Amino acid sequence: MARILVIEDSKVAQAQLADILADRYSLDFSDNGAHGMSTAKETPPDLILLDVHLPTIDGYEVCRRLKSIERTRDIPVIFITAMDTEREKVKGFEAGAVDYIVKPFYPQELLARVKSHLAAQSLARQSLELEKLKLFKEMAIALSHEINNPLTAVYGSLYTLEKENGEQGAAALQQIRQEMGKIREIVAKLANTTRIAQTEYVGDEMMIDLHRL
Repeated sequence: MARILVIEDSKVAQAQLADILADRYSLDFSDNGAHGMSTAKETPPDLILLDVHLPTIDGYEVCRRLKSIERTRDIPVIFITAMDTEREKVKGFEAGAVDYIVKPFYPQELLARVKSHLAAQSLARQSLELEKLKLFKEMAIALSHEINNPLTAVYGSLYTLEKENGEQGAAALQQIRQEMGKIREIVAKLANTTRIAQTEYVGDEMMIDLHRL
């Protein structure tokens, strides 16, 4: 379920938005811009509904600040306000919003706009993931060629050594051959992968899980 952050100081407006959206989306509410920005940075939502007229920090400034932060930059922001002038709308778009909804809300219009922007956001994320996969695959193919060349030479040397060493040496060389085989399998997986699988490493670091490729 998509998560929407509503930054709105009016309890009446919050209740109206909850009535329209709560059955379809997970909602978080903030009464002011500072708290809303903190919430967005801590757990970025899929979309933000942002009131223009907020205490202390207005919605335009909140939007500008969110768009200046990498963690929240790509979250679509829809302004909600009673102001319906061209100047206000232009100001909202210049701040970085993707849409502008005028109070009072029309439920079907609000739902349609929210759904549309969430779908666009999902497509943008998929496009980014595909681009990452493309770059990863190109890198993997290049690496596989670079690693396979010395691997081939090592296999040739192992074959020669096995012919010249006694039983104990042959056993050790066979173990080396098995480990080299595992490396070759990993290289083949990298060259043929169609997805990127991640796993946790140390702390919050993530690394590619070669066993899940």
